[in-house]
Amino acid sequence: GNIKNKRTMKTIAILLCGGEATRWGNYLNSPKHLINIEGERLLDRTTRLIHEAGIDDIYVVTKQYDERYDTKYSKQEVVKVDYEANADADKFLSSKHLWNKEGRTIVFYGDCYFTEEAIDRIVNFKSEDWTLFCRPTASNITGCPYGECFAQSFYPKDIKEHEEMLHYIAQLWKDKIITRCGGWEHYRAMTGRRDKKVRHPHIMTTNYEIIDDFSEDFDTPEDYEIWLKNRTKFLSRK
Repeated sequence: GNIKNKRTMKTIAILLCGGEATRWGNYLNSPKHLINIEGERLLDRTTRLIHEAGIDDIYVVTKQYDERYDTKYSKQEVVKVDYEANADADKFLSSKHLWNKEGRTIVFYGDCYFTEEAIDRIVNFKSEDWTLFCRPTASNITGCPYGECFAQSFYPKDIKEHEEMLHYIAQLWKDKIITRCGGWEHYRAMTGRRDKKVRHPHIMTTNYEIIDDFSEDFDTPEDYEIWLKNRTKFLSRK
């Protein structure tokens, strides 16, 4: 109905595809975002599902123009990722010119497999507070032994803090107070933990929604093979 269109009209979706993907290597002779799963490239699938859920402004963020990253429903946005300045936090900061000053921004991790249900939940999520969509722990479904971040959602009221906390964790990393400054570190900073507490413990407090299904981030070929085995088993039982 109209309410849904009204809510989703002003949403910008950003897919981060500018990472190094060093742990993936050139497995399957393909960048991780472009592997073929169930007859469709991962990036094509994610942008299609976001579009079908009602979002028309979809940007795929890359480090250099690559026609393989053009999809039917998205525009490719080439950014300069400055690891020297902001370390891993720059994969988020490099897209800040795209953040929506008028409505909602959803930043998706571009190398994740998302189920249809997960995309629907993220896109139709009602709260206007800054929110991390994630799985805080290992998964009995996919077989992944650790937690994963999948997407962040925010509105103009939280943009300033969102950006400040990305710079904050990058600085902690440069000062060698923490050893990494990615999604989890940003989440902890956003929920009020500072200094060494940005690194651990891994406690979820507020501002998160759990996605616990076949959605998964494949960091390594091993992650992907375990997921594929479990997914194939699941599909064969259906």
